[in-house]
Amino acid sequence: MTLDFSHLQGAPSALLLIDPEEVPSSLRSRLDSLVRPVWRPDGDAAGEEFGVLVTANRDLDGPTLEKLPNLRLIVTTGTAYDYVDIAYCEANGIMVCNTPGYTGSSVAEHAVTLYLAANRHLTALDQAVRTGAATSEYLSLEVEGKTAGVIGAGDIGTRICAIAQGLGMRVQFANRSTRMIQGATQVGQEELLEAADVVFLCLPLTPESHHLLNRRTFALMKPTAYVVNISSDELIDPQALADALRDGTIAGAGLDVIGSPAPYAELPNTVLTPAHGWYTAESVHRRADTWIGTIESALAGRPAHRIV
Repeated sequence: MTLDFSHLQGAPSALLLIDPEEVPSSLRSRLDSLVRPVWRPDGDAAGEEFGVLVTANRDLDGPTLEKLPNLRLIVTTGTAYDYVDIAYCEANGIMVCNTPGYTGSSVAEHAVTLYLAANRHLTALDQAVRTGAATSEYLSLEVEGKTAGVIGAGDIGTRICAIAQGLGMRVQFANRSTRMIQGATQVGQEELLEAADVVFLCLPLTPESHHLLNRRTFALMKPTAYVVNISSDELIDPQALADALRDGTIAGAGLDVIGSPAPYAELPNTVLTPAHGWYTAESVHRRADTWIGTIESALAGRPAHRIV
């Protein structure tokens, strides 16, 4: 598909359904040289003048897209694009591109931080210092010599393996396909759960991975083990996790969650962050640089990261 904006005068207008703060000032002039941006982070996705649309997670179904009759390119600022009506785009000549790989080491670093914070009871100790409460109950374990289990050995999972090795941990990983990770051993998923002192969930949500951790699989784990999830909330059965944390089936959890109420939210042996693992200055810059580059390549007839 070649994008045709010949019916427009000058650069195409771009509807940006994102906050302007998501584009570092150092990249603004580059964006302005490609399109005429109109910022509507909370506004309507509608207008005959728009040939390009940029969004993070706005629902773009058929009826919404019909309000953008001259739209030729949609760029999502993240990897996901399940909120875009792909069938409509295919039928109406709208190119769709996403933005993968921008998190770099940010999410991997955050995942290991969650484990260390949970194992060292940092949130509870912080509160104890502030309130003068006793701290003798908060006994931690050293991580050196322990076993890290990584489920999902993509870019983030591979980076976690490297960081864990740097901490002196043994590393096992489970993955759908066979692969090599230096210094790590590929094992079956249940073998990993039985051996790991911490389990990192780094895989996408699919029908097969939905509630991957549940009552049965929690029962396989050590009572001293931790769970860290930097992927979809739905990889874990929330009630089963809450029960496992309460009754000592596992020791604790570090979760980079969306923020929806959950039965484990008030438990002291959890460390929770609001889907914030990617949010570093470097990652923000890489994300904007990547999707602006995608617009640039698409306008030049060689689209990067094309879905449709």
